[in-house]
Amino acid sequence: MQLKHLFVAMTLAVGLAACSDGAQQAAADAAAKAKAAAEATKAAAEQTAQQAQAAAAQAKQAADAAKSGDMAGAAAMAQQAAQSGQAAAAGAQQTADTAKQGAAEVKDAAQKAADEAKKDAGGH
Repeated sequence: MQLKHLFVAMTLAVGLAACSDGAQQAAADAAAKAKAAAEATKAAAEQTAQQAQAAAAQAKQAADAAKSGDMAGAAAMAQQAAQSGQAAAAGAQQTADTAKQGAAEVKDAAQKAADEAKKDAGGH
């Protein structure tokens, strides 16, 4: 949802920045920051998803081992699943932090673009 808001803000900034070179550059910077933020968030989310899938697969292996009576194997796989789950949780936090940082950067860039557009409008 934050990324949607970022793109709306960026589009507004681009629309406001139609006149001056400074405003256009600020709008282009905002667009570049929005794209970079989206890509970084996507990469972090993909890594988190892989970690969660690994945890789920290990939990299934632990359940299968327990069903077959291999309690030592089940315990070992459960331990691995727990570690993978913790890594996925840390990854989810990193994804949220990445998105938050990207949102802040885009907000600042969009504000700069809007300020440049206001300066340009005042100069006409």
